[in-house]
Amino acid sequence: MNSNDKIPFHRAVAAMVWKDLTLERHTRQTLSLMFLYALTVTIMFNFALETKLDAARNVATGLLWATIVLSGTLGLNRAMSLDRENNSLDAILMAPIDRQAIYVAKVLSITLFTLTIEAILVFVFIVFFNKPFWRPSVILILILGTIGYISVGVLVTALTYHTRGRDVLLPVLLLPLSLPLLLPASMAVAGFVSTPPATWTEVQTAVSLVILYDIVMITLGLTTYRYTIEV
Repeated sequence: MNSNDKIPFHRAVAAMVWKDLTLERHTRQTLSLMFLYALTVTIMFNFALETKLDAARNVATGLLWATIVLSGTLGLNRAMSLDRENNSLDAILMAPIDRQAIYVAKVLSITLFTLTIEAILVFVFIVFFNKPFWRPSVILILILGTIGYISVGVLVTALTYHTRGRDVLLPVLLLPLSLPLLLPASMAVAGFVSTPPATWTEVQTAVSLVILYDIVMITLGLTTYRYTIEV
C-alpha cells in the first residue's frame, strides 16, 4: 500500500483513543474493575496496619505504588481481553495506519484510565495514611511512572497477545521489567512526601532514572511494536 494512502498519524491515534474512551463510557468495565480492585487493596492494607500507624505511614509510598501497579496490570489485561472479544485489534491491523499509532493510542488510553484511578487513590491515601501525596512533585513522579509502566505494559501485551497463557504471562513478564522504574519512582515519592521534603539534589538520581526509563521504553515500543503485534 502506498504510504500516501495511510491515515495521518495524529488522526489515527485520536480515533483509536476516542474508540477506547467511548467503549469504556458505554461498558464501564475497565475503570470499574480497576477502581474496585484498588479500593479493596487499599482498605485491606489500611486495616492490616491500623494498629501500627507509624509503620503504615512509613510504607505508604510502597503500598501506593503496589496498588497502582496491580491496578495498571488489571487494566492492561482487561484491555487485551476486550480486543480479543471484539476482534477490534485484528480489524485495526487491517486498517491503513502506522503500527506505531496503535502503540501510542493504547499507551494513551490505558494511561488515562490508570491516572483516573490514581487521582482517587491519592485522595484515599491522604485520608488513610496522612501523607502529603497532593504535592505537585509527587503528582509529577506518579504521572511519569505511570507512563513508563504502561509503555512497557502495552509492549508486553503485544508479545503475549497470541499465546495461550497470556493472562498469566503478562504480570510474570511485566513486573520484573518494571522494577528499574518502580524502585527509583518509589524512592522519589518517598523523598517528596517526607518531612521536611527532600531537596532536588537528594532525589535527582531517582527522578533521572524514571525519565530515562520512560524514554527508553517509549523508544523501544515505537521501534518494535510493529513486529511484536504481528508475531
